[in-house]
Amino acid sequence: MGGKGRDVRISLQTLRVLEAFLEDPTDCLSGSDVQKRSGLTSGTLYPILLRLESAGWFVSRWESVDPSAVGRPRRRLYRLTPGGLSRASAVFASFGRGVLA
Repeated sequence: MGGKGRDVRISLQTLRVLEAFLEDPTDCLSGSDVQKRSGLTSGTLYPILLRLESAGWFVSRWESVDPSAVGRPRRRLYRLTPGGLSRASAVFASFGRGVLA
């Protein structure tokens, strides 16, 4: 996805998405997990996830389950990259603690 390393516009909604991942930076989250943690609607959330993935902050993959065995569609799982973790941490450090209170 072409824009690796490019700057990402940091909005309040983007901060909420990043905060969801920073709760446990090694965890893989589905879009619905991020939606629950951030309180964002899917129309706001998924463009942010796509933008952050295109910029190299996240990687994603389809979960490896049989949809008929689990009774639901497969989920797309997102994970912070090491560079994304570094950049997300820097963003929050630049704002100081408690910015999302």
